[in-house]
Amino acid sequence: MDVALGTALLDMYAKCGKIDEAVVVFNSMDGKNLQSCTVMMSVLADHGRAKDVISLFNQMEDMGLEPDSLAFAVILSACSHTGFVCEGRRYFDRMVRMYGIKPSVEHYGCMVDLLGRSGLIQEAYDIIKGMPMEPNDVILRSFLAACRNHGWVPSLDVDLLSKLESELGANYVLTANVFSTCASWKDANNIRVAMKQKGLEKIPGCSWVEV
Repeated sequence: MDVALGTALLDMYAKCGKIDEAVVVFNSMDGKNLQSCTVMMSVLADHGRAKDVISLFNQMEDMGLEPDSLAFAVILSACSHTGFVCEGRRYFDRMVRMYGIKPSVEHYGCMVDLLGRSGLIQEAYDIIKGMPMEPNDVILRSFLAACRNHGWVPSLDVDLLSKLESELGANYVLTANVFSTCASWKDANNIRVAMKQKGLEKIPGCSWVEV
């Protein structure tokens, strides 16, 4: 069971939802490299096992493997989906200070999502404003959804909203809902009017169940 074969097998089991089998394969591998550890962390993160991701990340460092940008993206994503705010802050700081990795838009997105989910809207907003690159549509939607869910908007500016994809109906609905949350009824109405004038609609959600 070498690294290449083991990594391929655990990835196969993970895609079939057999997480315990994937863990068995990973543990049975004689040697592990950065790629195999990152794949295993990604598998655990996708299934909500953030504590196991953190444990494996620490084991990886103990083995002398230096985490790269992708490994940090995985662990930040895991912290985001389980609300580990302190851990997420710590790993983001370690990535920059200890390993000298320049944060990408994906890393910033994970932090905005983590803080937004936890109700730390102002801190998430400060990260967006301090990014060295323009926030993408995913980050902005994540932030606006957090504003809507927690009923608070920190000095929301027009420039930030203008960066949203203008031809996506869901963006208009989300923005209008945020304005409604802070009782800016006129702004909310203007957004919905603009949406109708452009002939845009929000695609309804759906579920795909495979038996």
